[in-house]
Amino acid sequence: MSAPLDPRSDDGVHPLARPFLWLDRPWARRAPLYVFGALSVLWLLIEFLAPRLAGGKYPEVLGVYEVEAFVGFCLAVMAGWVLRWLLGREPDYYDQEGDDV
Repeated sequence: MSAPLDPRSDDGVHPLARPFLWLDRPWARRAPLYVFGALSVLWLLIEFLAPRLAGGKYPEVLGVYEVEAFVGFCLAVMAGWVLRWLLGREPDYYDQEGDDV
């Protein structure tokens, strides 16, 4: 068991943030890439070995569902750029002088 956190420490880190400092380490930033990559390879292997069910657009093409999911994810990210352009505010929006009611 670790020692209790000292809220008076002067290192500039909030006491509630201390348990999450491990997320800033290089291995923790690379881990999702490896985990999702391994899951993708595993899913592709299962798709290769498991019998296919009828249905879908291209049931005979190996990996079509993985490619379809990747393209859908890319489209969702690109839609975010368009939404930011449509809904975004000017960079100095909060710096403008106005009526303070």
